[in-house]
Amino acid sequence: MTKVVVIGGGPAGMMAALQAAENGNKVILIERNKNLGKKLLITGKGRCNLTNYSPLNQHIKNIIDNPEFMYSSLAEFDAYRLYYFFEGLGLSLKIERGDRVFPKSNRSQDVLKVLQKELFKHNVEIIQDQAVEIYKDEQKITGLGLKYQGQLQADKIILAAGGSSYPQTGSDGSGFKLVQSLGHQVIEPEPGLCGLKTKESWIYQAQGLKLKYVDLKLIKAGEEIYRDFGDLEIRNDYLDGPLIISASMFIDSDPKNYQLEIDLKPALDHQSLDRRILRDFEKYSNKYFGNSLDDLLPQKVIPIFLQLSSIDYNKTVNQITAAERKELVHLFKNLKLNLKAKKGFERAIVTRGGINTEEIDPKTMESKLINNLYFAGEIIDVAAMTGGYNLQIAFATGFKAGNNLN
Repeated sequence: MTKVVVIGGGPAGMMAALQAAENGNKVILIERNKNLGKKLLITGKGRCNLTNYSPLNQHIKNIIDNPEFMYSSLAEFDAYRLYYFFEGLGLSLKIERGDRVFPKSNRSQDVLKVLQKELFKHNVEIIQDQAVEIYKDEQKITGLGLKYQGQLQADKIILAAGGSSYPQTGSDGSGFKLVQSLGHQVIEPEPGLCGLKTKESWIYQAQGLKLKYVDLKLIKAGEEIYRDFGDLEIRNDYLDGPLIISASMFIDSDPKNYQLEIDLKPALDHQSLDRRILRDFEKYSNKYFGNSLDDLLPQKVIPIFLQLSSIDYNKTVNQITAAERKELVHLFKNLKLNLKAKKGFERAIVTRGGINTEEIDPKTMESKLINNLYFAGEIIDVAAMTGGYNLQIAFATGFKAGNNLN
């Protein structure tokens, strides 16, 4: 019986272990945390967005880094097959807006429970420890070294140790060091699907505010790189929310080259917004300008507008000129922010970068450099947008690795 060791008890590792065991191998799963699936439990805000119930080409379209690498894995184990895999394990699922798939219970814990039950059923041995070294003889795997339990012989190893995002869950980049010591190239890891920091500190005066239904553009060198409509949130020192984390996937290693343009009133064109402001000004004609924006803006944003506008705070509304009103319209439609940094790995949903896909056989997930070494999940240089696509990548690569142990 072939002895297979899977390093990492996240979604990719658990799936790889299950498939390897189903194929008649003796499987040992190494997980450094006390419990499996620590990061899985926090995905989808604790609800676990398992996948996106859409065809392969939709998934490929939403993979930002190395989508072509994923064709083989997704063709073998696509979203539809993943859906029925979990339903077959007794987990009831539902499809929500944007084809996002969740457990009907809205509990990520229930996803983990069915996976753990299946691992037990297939006699997968789970060891709580951390892999600190992988051994090879010439270019063939022989085993690994554990932090507490010493050396462990292995015929084959599947490395699914995760990336660098949410390091408190165990994904602290240690897996990258393991493969680098074996000669694999690791594309420099960066935070993905993360918050963004701006050079302008005034935005954080509105800390805690959620701006709904705004239009956001990401600009680089005067060119629009990304555009979307939705919600964003202002934290204590960074911008967050669906719009921001999606935009972060189109920013390279130097965020300082990028600018955000926010349209706070996308439902109104410039003329319509001007008429709306004019109506409010007629309503509050004898008020000071600083007290005239209550119907147009959230209370926390008003001080920011007063700061950015050249209109005197103490000027009465009936004294504001058409040119000043035009400036106000422009501010509503083109609130500009210059970026300075990404928030960092501590809150990033995914890791961009990882093991160079050119060094992995996409048809088997086996290393092209070392025999009997396989990879799965976030440790590979593949990352996608939100919507269930990243968990699908994890499960699909785990399925591929576990089923192709030559």
